[in-house]
Amino acid sequence: MSLVVPIHGSPAYAVEIAKLGERQDIQIPDALRKFPAGPLNMFLRMISTLPQGAAALDATAKILTPLQAVLARAAAIDTTQNDLARNAACADMTLIFARGTTEPGNVGLVTGPPFIDALNEQKGSASLSVQGVEYPASFAGFNRNGSDGVPSMTMFINQAITDCPDTKIIMSGYSQGALVLRSTAESLPADTMAKINSVVTFGDPGNPDPIPQADGKSMIICAPDDAVCSGGFINVAHLTYGDNADEAARFVMQQAAGA
Repeated sequence: MSLVVPIHGSPAYAVEIAKLGERQDIQIPDALRKFPAGPLNMFLRMISTLPQGAAALDATAKILTPLQAVLARAAAIDTTQNDLARNAACADMTLIFARGTTEPGNVGLVTGPPFIDALNEQKGSASLSVQGVEYPASFAGFNRNGSDGVPSMTMFINQAITDCPDTKIIMSGYSQGALVLRSTAESLPADTMAKINSVVTFGDPGNPDPIPQADGKSMIICAPDDAVCSGGFINVAHLTYGDNADEAARFVMQQAAGA
């Protein structure tokens, strides 16, 4: 059995998964069990055996991103949110989220969508606007501390403040997206950061350092066995933050209630 992974601008890659159809040799975390076994096993094996060197990683990313798009379609997950970009009506809360390295869309696959779902489940009668940060989310960008995403996150924060002055802004990011958030928070003027209601990072490579200008309104969520949170490389634990979506949403709601 082969999984055909289409890549924009290139012939489709036919990736052999004959031995990956069953969940053998891989312990599937609960957060990932909604995805089909074959492509999921392939994705996990690729993540656990990433090559060294920028060129090799970039080549792998050309498979990882469309493979995650396959998983998203199979689980009916929307990886793109553009409320601010399309000038949607102002909402009571506005989430600006930066996805992780190689994730599809602009809010990604394993963390952004579950967090959005949890916010929608807990917000009651309040309204929620969601905007993903537009940036490449490349392996090279990770080594630049997520600076590639700073212009987009900054633009959307300023847009939310200007166009919807009463909205409660939530800054959030996962993995490299957490670096995007940190670099953005560090660069923003103090009066702009003062208008941010809550800040949440998942699988944060900057852990345990505090998030700049976010004292008293930030939450850093890092699994004990996530190597990325302690300066290491991606492992399976780094893909499980969907399990923390409810916890993160509760924090956001508490912050919004106290504002």
